[in-house]
Amino acid sequence: MNAHLRTVTVAGLVTLSLALAPGQPAAADALGESQLKAALLDPLDFPEGWASDSEEAAAERGFGVPEPAENACGELFDSSADEAQRAGFAKTQTGPFVTTVATAHGDTAAARHALDAFRAAADACDTFHTEEGPAGDQTTVAYDQEPSGDPRALGDESAAARYQRRLGDPDTGPSVLVEVVIARVGPHLVRVAQAGREEPDADPLTAIADRAVAKLTEAARGGTPAPHPDQPGTTEL
Repeated sequence: MNAHLRTVTVAGLVTLSLALAPGQPAAADALGESQLKAALLDPLDFPEGWASDSEEAAAERGFGVPEPAENACGELFDSSADEAQRAGFAKTQTGPFVTTVATAHGDTAAARHALDAFRAAADACDTFHTEEGPAGDQTTVAYDQEPSGDPRALGDESAAARYQRRLGDPDTGPSVLVEVVIARVGPHLVRVAQAGREEPDADPLTAIADRAVAKLTEAARGGTPAPHPDQPGTTEL
């Protein structure tokens, strides 16, 4: 995998064109299933070279955004909410990998409670374990939490966590990192997680999270997220 997952602010990296139609009112209620799907990231929101990914493909290759074995850590990279909408993306067969999950809650208080559950999971999960590798040849690996710095605020409020895979031999190559950003927009949450190897030519997660929050914000206002102004086209792995 060839990603470096530092959260950095890159001025002008993402140009958004998400204006509401004239006179269109802001939405007061939580979004429905179709609206949440429209607010999800899609391949056109990514730089050139990214493609759609799936849970089935991730399971087949045995690598992707990890699924912690510990129940207390399950809310870090996904959501247990039944109505959650999900999408996955990959740059190559070996990464980096990105997943995004959008959820609508009954009201703002419920969304805040769900965001607090994420923060509690991050506080409780200094280390988590997961299985990596193709079926029949899996290995249990550990990820240790490391400081995520002071991430820039997104949406109405946000939080972030960052983990590094524990390697037995420090000379085996670049570290494997996973980072997640979660943001609240009214009664909605969106989280974006990226996993890959720590390398200098990384794609910053900030731009991807910016786009995810902007699309959800536009949908929550009652608008339809406009296509990315610099559509790179789709890619197949």
